[in-house]
Amino acid sequence: MKRNVYATYDVFPSYKGAATHIKEMVLESSKHCDELQLFCLRGSNELPPVQVEGNIYTKRYFNEEKLNYLQKASLFSKQLFIDIQKHKETIQIGHFRDIWSGMGLIAEPSIKTIFEVNALTSIELPYRYPNLTPSFLEKLKNLEAKCLQKSDVIITPSGVTKTYLEDNFDIETQKIKIIPNGTHIPNNFQKPEDAPDEYIIYFGAIQNWQGIDTLLKSITYLEDFKNLKLVICLSVKEKAFKPFKKLVEKLGIEDKIVLKSKLKKQELYNYVHYAKASIAPLKACDRNIVQGCCPLKIIETMACKTTVIASKLPVVTDLVSDQETLLFEPDREQDLARCIRFTLDNPEKSKEYASNAFAKVKRDFLWSIQTEKLEKIYKDLIN
Repeated sequence: MKRNVYATYDVFPSYKGAATHIKEMVLESSKHCDELQLFCLRGSNELPPVQVEGNIYTKRYFNEEKLNYLQKASLFSKQLFIDIQKHKETIQIGHFRDIWSGMGLIAEPSIKTIFEVNALTSIELPYRYPNLTPSFLEKLKNLEAKCLQKSDVIITPSGVTKTYLEDNFDIETQKIKIIPNGTHIPNNFQKPEDAPDEYIIYFGAIQNWQGIDTLLKSITYLEDFKNLKLVICLSVKEKAFKPFKKLVEKLGIEDKIVLKSKLKKQELYNYVHYAKASIAPLKACDRNIVQGCCPLKIIETMACKTTVIASKLPVVTDLVSDQETLLFEPDREQDLARCIRFTLDNPEKSKEYASNAFAKVKRDFLWSIQTEKLEKIYKDLIN
């Protein structure tokens, strides 16, 4: 029995973009073993603690709300290590997405390891817990350094992230490989019955670094477009939007906002396809500029043949040029409004942007293209 392990301190499946990425990585990993063991968080009682589909064995750990973040993360690492020890002689590759998953894998020297760095805990966590002490963040960085140094291969979806790793950690740079996010081309589209006649769209998570506040403020500069709506499709529960509702009320744009939550992929793509534009208003902050990311919403919008309007940041211009996307200065709601206005006033030019972007996504960003790169890494490690 030859096994691989894929471990992530995240709920899977879910409606988040991360789950899309995890699914593609897991499916590719499962092709290179008799059994793929997927270890993740359960999230709620809606998901079974143990599940078997084909040769993929999924074990979902607790998600006890009474535990704080660090207690839960530490327990996750320990439990993962225990489960790995049961089959360590048969495990070829341990593929992990974060330090909490990694600590349980790098502790077993017989396993070849892949660290998939989509985000670093030391940079992401302060956005969730702003009062973390410098000494605690330094401990996180030490754990990250340990995982990076002991991994056989490091995968990252962004050149910006690769540069950050090279500049801030003592690691062999040749073991860092870039595999961007990808997408599948939807087969067809059907306009949702409740979709507004004229709308722009934002979809995904709503952390502070996503720039939702900039997008909401930009709507106030478009009052002359009486019928224009902003459809926001959340990958989380609608109650997560509550902090932004006060801003919506303050701006007086309640009648402009349409909220949707946790849509299935095809339904989401239907909303995206019929939008006048899809907005990726990323903020100019450490998370986006220093650490880097690979915005899945941009790539999926391109596949839906919809015009993209995005912040002019390296993580965006790494993916697209100004021939495929309208770019605006980050955190500048007036400049974002200018781009939205241009799209609405120039439908033919807008279609040209979308057409160029669609051609690029077929050429560079299909999931089949990205998983071929992962396939080579797996084969090189196994052989």
